[in-house]
Amino acid sequence: MPKTTPPHWWTATETMAELRSRRIGAVELLAHMAGRFEALGPKVNAVVEAQLELAQVTAKAVDNGAITGPFAGLPMTIKDTFEVDGFGCTAGIPELKDYRSARDADAVARLRAAGAVMWGKTNVPLAAADHQSYNPIYGVTNNPWDLGRTPGGSSGGSAASLAAGFTGLELGSDIGGSIRVPSHFCGVWGHKPSYGVVSQRGQIPPNPGALVQSPLSVCGPLARSSADLLAAMDVLAGAAPGEAWTLNLPQARATSLRDFRVAIWCGSFPVDPDYHQAISAFGRALAQEGVNVVELVEAPNPLPGDEDLYISLLFAVIGGELGGADLSDYDTAAATYPADSVAGRAARGVRSSTSEYFALRERQAHHIAKWNSWFESFDILICPVAMTTAFPHQNQDGDGPIPSMARVLRVGDRDVPYLENLLWPGLATLAHLPVTVRPLPFKVGSMPAGVQFIGPSYGDRTTLAFSALCDEIFGGYTLPPGFE
Repeated sequence: MPKTTPPHWWTATETMAELRSRRIGAVELLAHMAGRFEALGPKVNAVVEAQLELAQVTAKAVDNGAITGPFAGLPMTIKDTFEVDGFGCTAGIPELKDYRSARDADAVARLRAAGAVMWGKTNVPLAAADHQSYNPIYGVTNNPWDLGRTPGGSSGGSAASLAAGFTGLELGSDIGGSIRVPSHFCGVWGHKPSYGVVSQRGQIPPNPGALVQSPLSVCGPLARSSADLLAAMDVLAGAAPGEAWTLNLPQARATSLRDFRVAIWCGSFPVDPDYHQAISAFGRALAQEGVNVVELVEAPNPLPGDEDLYISLLFAVIGGELGGADLSDYDTAAATYPADSVAGRAARGVRSSTSEYFALRERQAHHIAKWNSWFESFDILICPVAMTTAFPHQNQDGDGPIPSMARVLRVGDRDVPYLENLLWPGLATLAHLPVTVRPLPFKVGSMPAGVQFIGPSYGDRTTLAFSALCDEIFGGYTLPPGFE
């Protein structure tokens, strides 16, 4: 049956069904999304570059049968850290404001080969290094659920574009929660893949043309359903050009909700009490569906200092891309903040020596091994994505990690250092684990809230299957007020 809702409501899976049946054409669909963007885009400032004429050429080729594939005709926006042939790619860095891409990032090339119609680039923080999305080139992106709040970062423009109905699928990246936090803040779905299964090449930073891939970062999809995430991963995952290996991800550990062994953990790191209660209520709702749910009191992977390890390794990676004045700013911060604070560890981490870096990697390997053992007893760990739901804009003090070291977030009845918002996402980043984020079936206050479904190493199909089963029980996406 034809869809009775407008195309901007459709998930990517629903959109592809309409395109394949020719109940809508690719050119018609692109025009609809372009008209919606032109009408509502300024409210959100999520899409910072549009190449509609270029996209129309692709859409016409789809309608003429010259382009086929699993996403043939699907309009997409792409995070402005990925190179897309014919577009700019700035990562919010002023020095790159005039840079134009002459190639596709590896992940973008896979989407293009699948027939996707790329029409826009979405906003990010400076150098993709914040849980907000604003920069000196394109300004501030707003959360469609509340324009006075952030959509998250660094894939904040990606999540906001999805939440506002400008696109049905997005490509993001994640080293400190950059897929997961925006999905949580904007009430959409996101998947952080297992490390290494999606090529990072063609992403900025590092500099354009770099071939090196970060030891922590991953690339993955954002969408408005679990089915969309799975379809996107089927396209995105696999060896980069020139690499001779074949990916064979394990099948999901279970096919019924009742057969998953699930743990919930909201301890150790700060979390807003109302958000915590919402996650506990979600656990009870799962239990009512017959799921074996255990709410943990102690940390699931109790290696002392793991949160310190993540911050130190994350900023050692960041430090490898810095020089000159940037490093001097971190030296000043290192002298300002206590050594045992997150800000202090971050500031000192950028100056890690080669021997210190490899010592961190050795500790990371032990951390990964510990998680592998833990996941022999459980299939899914449910935990918060961040300390709070989407918070009001904090963007008057400058760009990048240095200003954020002085910020605080209100968590319950106390102020918590802003950088501690990295700790919940850091659980899976450090351990190279896959995570699917989906919204809770109820809001926290007036805002959507998501949860992390963390799975075993290379268990991407396990977390995606669990999330898809939750979609069947708890329902799908609704657009925010004013964007219906």
